[in-house]
Amino acid sequence: MKRAVKAISKSFEILKRDKVVFLLSCIPVCVGIIAYYYLGSYFYQDLLEWGNELVKKQISSSEMLKYISWLFTAVLSVILYFLVSWTFVLFVSIVASPFNDIISGRVEKALLGQVPQDLNSEKFFKRVLSVLKNESKKILLIIFLSILSFFIGLFFPPISFAISALLLAVSFLDYAWSRKELTFGDCVTNIRKSFLTYLVTGCAFMALFSIPVINLFVLPFAVIYYSVLFYSKENGKII
Repeated sequence: MKRAVKAISKSFEILKRDKVVFLLSCIPVCVGIIAYYYLGSYFYQDLLEWGNELVKKQISSSEMLKYISWLFTAVLSVILYFLVSWTFVLFVSIVASPFNDIISGRVEKALLGQVPQDLNSEKFFKRVLSVLKNESKKILLIIFLSILSFFIGLFFPPISFAISALLLAVSFLDYAWSRKELTFGDCVTNIRKSFLTYLVTGCAFMALFSIPVINLFVLPFAVIYYSVLFYSKENGKII
C-alpha cells in the first residue's frame, strides 16, 4: 500500500513535468465538455418545450399549469443530470483512449528515466483503430459487469461494491496491459498479486468519480496513476 500512496505524488510529478501528458489529458476532457454542453442544451430545450406543450393541452388552469410545468422542468433536469453523470465518463473514455495509450507509454519512459519520443502522427493513427477496438470491447465488458454487479448488490452489497472497485481499476490498468501485450492469464495474475492495492485505490477513485466536475479531471489522472502503479512494479522501480 506504500507504493499506492507514493504513486500519487509521482503521478502529479509526471503530469507537471511532461507537458505532452498534460496536453493529451486535457484534449478529451475539453471535447467531452463541449459535446455534452451543446448536445445537452439541444435536447434539454426540445424536451422542455415538448413537455410544456403537452401539459398545456391537458390542463386549463393557469395556476395548475404553472405548478406542473415547474415540476416537469425539475424532474427533467434531475434525469438529465444523472444521465450525463453516468454516460460522460464512458464517452470521454472512448474519445480519450488513443491519447491514454500514448500517456501510458510516456509514463513508463518517465519512470525509467528515459526521454519520451516526440509525438509521431503516423504511429498514432496506426494504433488508433486497434486502441478503439480494444476500448469498445472494454466498454461492453464494463457495462455487462456493471449490470451483473447491480444484481449481485441486491443480495450481497459488499461483493458488488468490491467488483465495481476492481472493475474501475482494471479499466485504467488496461492501457498498460495492452501496451505490454499481456495475456488474460497475465492480467489475472497481476490482479491477484496486487488485489488489495487495486481494491482500495479503486474504491477511492469511485468516490472521486461520483463528484460532478471533479470527475472530469480525475479521469486522465487515473490513467497516469495506474500506469505508475503497474510500470513501477513491473520494472522494479521504487517510487
